[in-house]
Amino acid sequence: MSLDLTRQFLDGQAIGIFGAGHMGRAVADGLLRLGLPRNQIALCHRGTQATRYQLTTDGFDDLVVEAAELVRRSRIVLYLVRPQHHDAIEKYRVRADSLFVSFLAGVPLKRIPVDVSDDHRIRVMTSAPDTLRRRHGLAALYATHAAASGPILEILESLGLRIVVLSQEADIHAFTALGPCLPIALTYWSSLGNRIDELEIMEVARRHALPNRDAILQWALSTHSLSFSNDELRQYLTQTVTPGGVTDAIVSAINNGMSISQALDRGIERSRELARS
Repeated sequence: MSLDLTRQFLDGQAIGIFGAGHMGRAVADGLLRLGLPRNQIALCHRGTQATRYQLTTDGFDDLVVEAAELVRRSRIVLYLVRPQHHDAIEKYRVRADSLFVSFLAGVPLKRIPVDVSDDHRIRVMTSAPDTLRRRHGLAALYATHAAASGPILEILESLGLRIVVLSQEADIHAFTALGPCLPIALTYWSSLGNRIDELEIMEVARRHALPNRDAILQWALSTHSLSFSNDELRQYLTQTVTPGGVTDAIVSAINNGMSISQALDRGIERSRELARS
């Protein structure tokens, strides 16, 4: 797919990826594979040694800039920090003509201290980085002003993501647990020798009025893996489960003896808790 609309919107400026964790690097890799010039991609991060090593390993050294330069150069800012660091952008002045796209689980757009008009704020929730790399990912998109979302939709679709457009931001709680988190939860659930009951999971989706639930659950059931070794499973969970996040709440509930439906309910409630905190 082309990025014609995105290139037109950028007008020679950059896409800034604010946060260079697993997801940030997966997005950068996807944009490069789509043919976006390296000088139109900027990355910044908190400067940890582990992140610097991984950026070098992935060949992204030349994309790394200071956060102040990133927001100055970028007409699209993709915000990919950990939810507990949602205020990391507070001291930086984002361009008035930029689109600000938050990928933060559990953090409503209004809680992010960024000087961007509501019309230019967009929220995205995607499945795990490995699904992006395999071009088999899923994403929800909520825009306070739908007309602003065109370039972001194009980028997400070009990265191979199946898109669910949400009409209200509150729908993201059910989507998070029953979309991106579900393949991880099912992989863990089945690794313990449990049977997956699709009707039980569908009932959770109905109770929470999940938009496009048939397509979302079909994606989740086709995405989870049953073939991890113990070491591979531990590595997979390390890469996909954020401590204190929604998936972590689901996995913890399973470990506490809850059924898969109870664990998913707990994940949805955790998303709501994060939004209130």
